[in-house]
Amino acid sequence: MNHEDVRNLCAQQGIVALPEGAAPYVPQENPGYVFRKELVSEMIVFWLSGEKAMKLTGPAGCGKTSLVEQFHAALRYPLLMPNTNSRTEADDLIGKVTAGAAGWGYVPGPLHIAAENACSIFIDEYNVMSAGAITSLNRAAEGNSIDIPETGERIIFQPGFRLFAAANPNDKALGFFGRNPEDASNRERFWTVEFGYPDASDEQPLIEKELQAVFDDDTAATFAASMLEVAGRVRRQYMGENDGADALEVTMSTRTLVRWAKATATFASVIGQGAGKNPFRMGLERALTNASPRESREAIHEILADVMK
Repeated sequence: MNHEDVRNLCAQQGIVALPEGAAPYVPQENPGYVFRKELVSEMIVFWLSGEKAMKLTGPAGCGKTSLVEQFHAALRYPLLMPNTNSRTEADDLIGKVTAGAAGWGYVPGPLHIAAENACSIFIDEYNVMSAGAITSLNRAAEGNSIDIPETGERIIFQPGFRLFAAANPNDKALGFFGRNPEDASNRERFWTVEFGYPDASDEQPLIEKELQAVFDDDTAATFAASMLEVAGRVRRQYMGENDGADALEVTMSTRTLVRWAKATATFASVIGQGAGKNPFRMGLERALTNASPRESREAIHEILADVMK
């Protein structure tokens, strides 16, 4: 599905896209993005449910962030996407008193801005934030007002406000460290969607498109299928679904897979193949393994050699 397909499907359910330029903070459309229909259905049902907060959970690189961003882009709905990390505190999201040219004053945070402007807000790396920052979102997740003691102001969440949060598993075995468990009161306030990696049928056209820059269609399709097999084995080993083999410390997202295909096509065009030149390995190194721990790097190269003999 592309963005126009999403607009049409949403319109059938009474969710109407805004005209171009009608709202601020609208994400830019990625014309190469392919929506997974089942996830678009999740977004539509959430939208129609009247719920205010959705949490998207799943392994790294499975498309949590891009789904929320591109769904809003398709409908031209505003979406704030603040940077968050382990040092993010409640006042970074809600607002804080800071010194400026005119002296001390209250500066609204992204949550405050989203509330008053009927925007959505997306908080990535949700469970990396401090426990206090996570708990501070309890009222926002239900659309309830928040009082600002420094000014006596009350933040009123306008109709149209929605809170989205993406969280990786709190699982050191999968390479996720420093994730804070949300307490029960926070968890129960979210509509929660669990993600997996896309089906190969969703990713195959993306890979073929990049490879077709240098290979004929049939060859591109064959190579794309092999690359997807490599990606599938890497992902299963990362998730511990690998028939007893050691789990990998890295995985292969769709974004990394597309980067690999693009790098491979470029190397194939510039240096060719043969005589010790393997554009698939060279592309994979640049897209993933050069930045991976040595054991994972060697294991992924073994997978590549086994699949693309």
